[in-house]
Amino acid sequence: MLTRRHIRIKVMQSLYSLAHEGKQNLNDQVDFFTESVKKSFDLYYLLLSVFKHIYALAQNKIELEKKLQYKLLDSFAEKIVKNPYFRFFYDHKNISDYIKKRKINNWELDSEYINKFYVDLTTNPIFLDYSPGLNNKNDILFYINFFKECIASSDILYDYLEDKQLTWIDDFPVINTYIIKQIKHLDIENSKNIDFPIFNLKSEETLFGVEMLNKVISKSDLLESEITGKTPNWESDRIADIDFILLKMAISEFLYFDQIPTKVTINEYLEIAKDYSTPKSNIFINGVLDNISKDFEQKGRLNKSGRGLL
Repeated sequence: MLTRRHIRIKVMQSLYSLAHEGKQNLNDQVDFFTESVKKSFDLYYLLLSVFKHIYALAQNKIELEKKLQYKLLDSFAEKIVKNPYFRFFYDHKNISDYIKKRKINNWELDSEYINKFYVDLTTNPIFLDYSPGLNNKNDILFYINFFKECIASSDILYDYLEDKQLTWIDDFPVINTYIIKQIKHLDIENSKNIDFPIFNLKSEETLFGVEMLNKVISKSDLLESEITGKTPNWESDRIADIDFILLKMAISEFLYFDQIPTKVTINEYLEIAKDYSTPKSNIFINGVLDNISKDFEQKGRLNKSGRGLL
C-alpha cells in the first residue's frame, strides 16, 4: 500500500525528530517509524469506515420513515442503501475486525463529520440523477465520486486528520489513491477478492525503512564526512536541516542499498525536497548528489546490482 517514496518520507520525519531531540537512540526512532507506518494503515481503515457509517446513517433514516409512517424529504437514503458498493464495505468483516482491534472509534466520537459527508453527498448536483442498480458502471461511479468529492477533497476532513494525527496529512493522498484503485478493480460478488492491507513489521517496505534508519544513524559521522567539501559555498551549519537529512539518506542508498539504481535515488530525493524543503533545495541537492555519485563511481565505491524498486 505504501510506496518506497512514502517510506523515505517517514524515515526523514523520524530522523528530523531525532535531530531536534538530540538523542541518538536507534530503538526509539525505529519505534517512531513503525508506529507512523502502522498509523497509515489505521487511516486506510478509518476512511473505509466512512462508507460503513454513511450506510448505517441511511439505514437509520429509512427505519425512521417506517416508524413515523411518513416519507421524509431525503430521497438519498434509499440510493445509498441500494448501492452495492456501500453495502459491500458495510458488511465486510475485515474492516469491522480491524476497527475493533485497533479501537478506531473516531466516527462514533465525532459523528458530526459523518453527518457532514452525508449532507455533502445529498446536496451535490452530480449525484442527483443517480439511480441504483441500473448497471455496475453507474453504481461504481456513484461510489467513487462520493469518495473523491466528499472525502478526498474535503478541507474539513484534512483539518480533522491533521489535528488527530500529524503524519496522516502525508498519508492522506497516498491512501486516497490506493482506495480508488481498489474500488475500480473490486469484484463485489466475491468478498474475498479484495486484499485489505495489514501492517507487517517484516514487509519489504517496513524493513527498507528500518534498515535506512539503522544505516543513517549508525553511520552518521561517515555520511556527514562525505558531504563535507561537496557543498560549494555552504558550510554544514548553513544547510537546511531537511536538506542535510535527505543528503545523508541518499548517500546511504548510494553506499549500502545495492539494488537501488543511483539515478532512482537522486530522483526520489529531489521530489521529496520539492515537497518538504526550501524552494531551491532540489537544485542544491541535485548538484551535491550528482557530484558525490560521480566521485563514488570514479573511486569504485558504487556497487549496484539489479534494477531496484522505487
